[in-house]
Order: sequence, then structure tokens, then C-alpha cells
Amino acid sequence: MAFLIQRGRRRTGRALFLPVALLLAAASPLAAQVFKEYEVKAAMLYKFAGFVEWPATPAGAPLCIGVLGHDPFGPALDQAIQGKSINGRPFVVRRFKTGQGTGNCQIVFVSSSETKVLRGILDRLRREPVLTVGDTPGFCEDGGIINLELADNRVHFQINPEAAELARLVVSSRLLSLASIVHGGAQ
Repeated sequence: MAFLIQRGRRRTGRALFLPVALLLAAASPLAAQVFKEYEVKAAMLYKFAGFVEWPATPAGAPLCIGVLGHDPFGPALDQAIQGKSINGRPFVVRRFKTGQGTGNCQIVFVSSSETKVLRGILDRLRREPVLTVGDTPGFCEDGGIINLELADNRVHFQINPEAAELARLVVSSRLLSLASIVHGGAQ
């Protein structure tokens, strides 16, 4: 299923969420669309954490959302997690340059700037308890767990359940029911 924000209306029913900020009045239509797209994607990263179980981690330890490569979110990701927690675990955002490791992050967004090295990144993270998220074509087919894509002014997402299982993550059936299921890349 898709998440939809269109002309101030919020899709209800099967949508998990959609907090949307107002667009800056001076922004161009194209810039506004990109700004809005990454606000929605930032909120989705935060919300996904509530539908995924990681192997045992210390109680109260922060949930880390890492951004690997160029950061398309700007302040939207920091704003999306500000003051939020899941099961008593606050969030922290870390940003990593190309070639850097991703530390102990539970969620890693792999930027489209990493397309040329994507397979290597996913191979390195494949058996780690990390929810890999991207927004490039073929992300799930290459072994990523969740791919976000924009189509018809909607942010849709795909999930590769085999990749999640390989990473020892349990993805809620509620989240799976909202996604397009993709197979491949998990070895």
C-alpha cells in the first residue's frame, strides 16, 4: 500500500502515519515536492522502528538511524525523531560518509549517492541486525530490506522478507501487509 499526502488530505485506513509539515511559501514546486518527499521518508524511517524487532539489545539504549552517503533529509530526519521513543528507547541520528562504517546503528538509510558501491554495502551489512533502507531502483533485489519509492506523488515501499530474516530481524505482519514484497539478493 502507499502513503499519500495530497493537497492537505491525509489518507486514512491502512496508512500507518503521515505527519506532514507545511511547505515553505517561497519554495519552487519541484523543491517543494522533494522537500515533502523526504519529510515523509524521514517519518517512515522513524515509524518503521515500531514494526521491527531486533535481537536482544540493552533496555533503554538509543535506537540509531544512520544515513550513509549524501543526506537527502536535511533537518527533516532530526525533526521527525525529536522527542520520540519506541518502547522507551530514544532515537539518535548519525551521518556517515562514503566508505565509513555505520557503527552500531539499527536502521541505516543508504543514500542514492552510494549506488556504485551499493552491493558492497549490502553485502557487508547482510548478516548484521540492521534494517537497511534505501530509495534506489533494485535496492531490495540487491539484498536491501526496505526500499522507498515515489510514484504518482505517493511514497510506496517494498520489503524483502528474506533479507530481513537473514539480518535476524522480525518484521511485523502489519507492516508486511502494507508493502510490496520483493525477493532476491538474500544469500
